[in-house]
Amino acid sequence: MEAGNFKLKENHVIGQISVPENADVTLLKGLLKESENRFNLLADASPIMIWMTDEHNQCYYFNKSWTDFTGRNVAAEAGTAWLQGVHPDDLKLFNTLEPILDRKEKYTFEYRLLRHDGQYRFIHEIGNPRFLPDGTFAGYIGSCIDVTEARATEVILANQAKELMRSNEELEQFAYVASHDLQEPLRMILSYVQLIQKNIDQGDTKRVNEFIAYVIEGTGRMQALINDLLQFSRVTRKGNPFAQVDLNEVLKIAVTHLTARIQENNAVVNISPMPVIMGDSFQLIRLFQNLIDNAIKFKTISTNPIIDINVKEKEDEYEFSVRDNGIGIEDKFYNRIFVIFQRLHNRKDYEGTGIGLAICKKIVERHGGEIWVESEKDKGSTFYFTIKK
Repeated sequence: MEAGNFKLKENHVIGQISVPENADVTLLKGLLKESENRFNLLADASPIMIWMTDEHNQCYYFNKSWTDFTGRNVAAEAGTAWLQGVHPDDLKLFNTLEPILDRKEKYTFEYRLLRHDGQYRFIHEIGNPRFLPDGTFAGYIGSCIDVTEARATEVILANQAKELMRSNEELEQFAYVASHDLQEPLRMILSYVQLIQKNIDQGDTKRVNEFIAYVIEGTGRMQALINDLLQFSRVTRKGNPFAQVDLNEVLKIAVTHLTARIQENNAVVNISPMPVIMGDSFQLIRLFQNLIDNAIKFKTISTNPIIDINVKEKEDEYEFSVRDNGIGIEDKFYNRIFVIFQRLHNRKDYEGTGIGLAICKKIVERHGGEIWVESEKDKGSTFYFTIKK
């Protein structure tokens, strides 16, 4: 609409200035210019990035905070040119705004925007529709805040909450161990010590040596439980700083530690070429050693153990697999086997404390990955785990 044809029908307020009905066009222009200058001064003084669009949602105004952030002037950002600074992966997200813009509604939105120093930053944007006194849509006015640090803090807090939950679960498991697994050999030791004392008091020493053997066995079992529990607790508490680790060397050491076990059981361990990753070499040796040892331990009676260790490279992680031809696991026990001191088999048939896989899980989680198993009873098992690149 041309200014010469514009006529006010009633008193209006522009900024804080009342415009009378009979105001002339020159006065109106002056008031509008004063209001515009006042807005520009306020907007440029704001630390928040501010922008405006016309009724066709084409940007025509960016305040100083915006141009300082992007390093581009208003002319370079006008229209839809500012979208050139949006991260390519986030451009498709703007399609979700179209129905909201069509309805002329307020919205909030987050995306990554390129800063003048070449870094993409997370932006939280709020857009508010503008309407003229007669209700005509005039475009949007919006504000943007860099929330990159806030998002990083949220991630840290979320990770801390997750770690706290995991610690609570481990504390519950420890309480179970203290009340059950550690008590059981202790009760046995106490029982046989009492029998020894009784037989000695009665002058009958014939079975004392037998009872002493049971005491020694129970003491050894309890010592193994305590040692494994200490190993479990040290995974995160006393882990080494991450450094570059050649997993070919890690597996060579793990297999060397198991040389006697491999030879005694006529086992074959096939290893594909492994990558170099960031990690704790000592813990990674323990991880592979436990998985190989389990594959040998849970062999079938009629078949020599064959263990295949492979790796698959993915976008941001490596997926490892340790496959065996052993007795397998029923699917209902898949989750249970990674809980400390949870045994699926009789101690007489298969030695161990039931903590090896729990340690594996803790090591994998410290390296930012996950561990799981796929198996079928009597047809072997494949343990998978991931480690971040």
